Formats: sequence, C-alpha cells, structure tokens
Amino acid sequence: MRDSLPPQEHDSTFKFLFEHPKDILFLIRNVIGYSWAKDIEEDSIELADKEFVDEYFLQRRADVIAKAKLKDREVYFYIIIENQSTVAKDMPERLLKYMILLWARKIREGVEKLPAIIPIVTYNGLEKDWDVPQEIISEFDIFKDDIFKYALVNISKLDAKALLQEEEDILSPVVFYLEQVRDDTEELVKRLKEIEPKLEKFNKNNLERFLIWAKNVIRPRLAKEDKEKYDELAQRVKQGGVRKMGEFVSNVARLLDESQMRKFNEGVLQGIQQGKIEGKIEGKIEVAKKLIQRGFSDEDIAELTELDIEKIKELRKQLTN
Repeated sequence: MRDSLPPQEHDSTFKFLFEHPKDILFLIRNVIGYSWAKDIEEDSIELADKEFVDEYFLQRRADVIAKAKLKDREVYFYIIIENQSTVAKDMPERLLKYMILLWARKIREGVEKLPAIIPIVTYNGLEKDWDVPQEIISEFDIFKDDIFKYALVNISKLDAKALLQEEEDILSPVVFYLEQVRDDTEELVKRLKEIEPKLEKFNKNNLERFLIWAKNVIRPRLAKEDKEKYDELAQRVKQGGVRKMGEFVSNVARLLDESQMRKFNEGVLQGIQQGKIEGKIEGKIEVAKKLIQRGFSDEDIAELTELDIEKIKELRKQLTN
C-alpha cells in the first residue's frame, strides 16, 4: 500500500538532515564523491546564514548553507543544499540566484576574493525521475568542474544498502534507505526491522534526529488512534536511549502493519458495498483481485464478493501468470 505525504513535509524532513556537519561531509565525500572532498577539514564545517534579501527587498531562504575549508587553505568555500521531493524546472535559476545573493553579501563584507559555492540538490521523489539540466555556468578555480553544475543526489537511485556499511554512526544512509520505500508500508516495515541493529548504535544526537524523521514520515501513516501510542513509544526512546530502540522498532512496525490492514479492510468493505449498490460485476472483480493478493482463500472471497468460485479461480490464475 502506498501513501504519499505533501511535498512540504518531505522537504522539511530533509532540511534538518543536512543541518549537521557530519551528514554534510558524508554527502559530499561518500555519496557524491567530489575529488577535493577528502581534503576538507571536518572541524571547519559550520552552518551559515541562509536568509537573503534580494534587489526588491524580498526575503529569500535557502534550505541549507554551510561553509568549510580545505586542508592547508585559509579561504572558506560554501555549500548550498536544496531539498526537493518534486521536480523543480527552475532549479538552475534558483541556485544561481542564491549563489549571486551570497556573493553579493560577501562583497558587502569587503572580501578580497569571492568564495567558491558548490550547489547540491537532494531529490527524494519516487514517482518521477529528475529531468532538469544540471549545468549552470562554467569555470572557477579548482572547483571549475563542480561549482556551476549542481550535484544531484537522487535518493531513489542510490545503492543505499551499500552506503549503510560505510559508516556506523551517521544518520544519512539510514534515512536514505528508508526514504526509498516510504510510500510502501510493507517494505518500510521490513527495512525498519533490518536496520534496528544500526539504530541501536546511534549516539544521542543521531537518535533524536532519527525520531524527528520518523515523526515526519512514519507517524502520519498511522491511524488516528495509533498516533498516541506512537508518541508514547517515541517518548520512551527519548528517556531510555538506544536500549529502547528495539522496543520502538518492533511496536512501530506492528502499528504500521495494523494501520495498513485497517485501511485495506475499509477499502474492501467500501468496494463491496459500492458493488452491491451499483450491482456491477466489475467492482466485485476488483475487490476479489485485492483479496487474492492479500492471501484470502477462494471460499472466503466467494463469500465476501458473492462471485462464483470458478470465477475467483480464473482470476487467481490470471494474477499468477
């Protein structure tokens, strides 16, 4: 069963992810693999002001802006990260505006040399592939191959399972792995259980940040009556730390399963009632197909849909071929 959240919720979910220096470093070094990323001084990474005022005195805000230094270099460079859950055709122009506004700010501050700015787009859309050109403009010192061509991290295309093996206490690969199946409840439950050992090794900061992600992505998928139970489980993790993570994962998985089954059953009953009202064989057939996929027996399906047992066997054969 696939449940979609509004784009704004996905975008805001990813904003908090890259407001952490280790996740920014993991993104540019391990995921994108910039050639110069190995020379970044990890302690130099810090978040910068992401608010701008343009020429019309309108306020603009980038998702994440960070600055960092390479080893043996005194000059900072900047990283702009835009998070998208939908394809944005204006992305090159948007990034260029942010870059120009940032350069204008540095000029007002009196810098002698403009800093390099590396634009990155993280895209976690599942329904449509990213098809926007990545070229913005060209040539700028040692960053000439990267500065005006934003790197695209298409979450759905990553080998997220392989990334999970690279670092122990990093949140990004865990979120990537789960984001890939966020609209598939069954697979989400499966992956949650799979990464439980990794979650149990998280430090307190990453644990709290994982709970923020789970609140934004998992909690909305629960039935209204289950959300209070979820909040209680999350509170226990906050109080008990990683030793409560096993309990959290198993119970959240159960709540997701129950919510999915509840929605499915409601849909089946609604379909049956609609079929009875309209008297249409097509509606009954669609309900029967769903019940077959959920593992119901031919006899139970016949009783629920009032279809002939032979018709159900025929449908089952069609679905298995």
